Amino acid sequence: MAAFAKSRRLGLPAVLACVLGAAACSEDLPPQSLVDKFRVLGVRADLPEAAPGETVRVDALLADPFGEGRAVSHLWAACVLGPAADPDDCMDPGAGGIIGLGFTPEFSFVAPALPEGEDSAQVLVILLVCAGGTFALPAADGGEVSGFPECSGGDGATAYKRVTVREAAERNHNPRFADVALDGAPLGSEPLALPACAEGECRARTLTAVATPESVETFIEIAFGEPVERREGVYVSWFATSGSFERIRSGVDNLEVGWTPPVGPATVDFWFVLHDGRGGTDWRSARVVLVGD
Repeated sequence: MAAFAKSRRLGLPAVLACVLGAAACSEDLPPQSLVDKFRVLGVRADLPEAAPGETVRVDALLADPFGEGRAVSHLWAACVLGPAADPDDCMDPGAGGIIGLGFTPEFSFVAPALPEGEDSAQVLVILLVCAGGTFALPAADGGEVSGFPECSGGDGATAYKRVTVREAAERNHNPRFADVALDGAPLGSEPLALPACAEGECRARTLTAVATPESVETFIEIAFGEPVERREGVYVSWFATSGSFERIRSGVDNLEVGWTPPVGPATVDFWFVLHDGRGGTDWRSARVVLVGD
């Protein structure tokens, strides 16, 4: 996923200097888990793998922590990736690969027929979103429209999702959350109230996610010309508007992470995104209210 429009970016040399410690950084990069602006945190297809002719439905997890309910415009495009696997083809009607467009929070397309002689195809779904603004078409020299639409007057983001199309008796399915808890207290639709902590007294709390038993699937992969049975390694990406995680994701057999709350009273929004490593996705959200004396 990548932000566009009003986002600030560091140039590649500056980023490398920060990573390698070769120079002092005038701008610290926030952790990926901190949601301090409008973002797309996940894109989900109800069929991560689809057969030709099936309808695939796609939605997205958006976070707009300070938007105060502002309107969000959506632009979806789905295209069949050619040999070059160029995402720009999805915004080029002349490329001939576009199989669907949409402008609502949920999007659907029909999985295409497989190319002659191929046993699978890749559909790339692109989502452009614009919060509090409108889409504008960029113009190249000569006045011709070129490239992706941009978010004008608001905050924009873009995200990608690949869907595999193939004929198969067994296909991948989305994993599912069974439960998410904070220090053993389930996180549901109602906010969870906890006591706020003072400076120097904030301790790490434990977030634990549980996936349903059927979420971890086995599949056959061809390795060195031979079929090998593999087991999915599900993992969770953790996001919050405040506080700090000990790591940005937890995976395989330990869907757990430490989270240290901020100092003082606060309302913290959380998002949890479950992945299976093969295109399957699920998510949950929760709110924790840290109450002062």
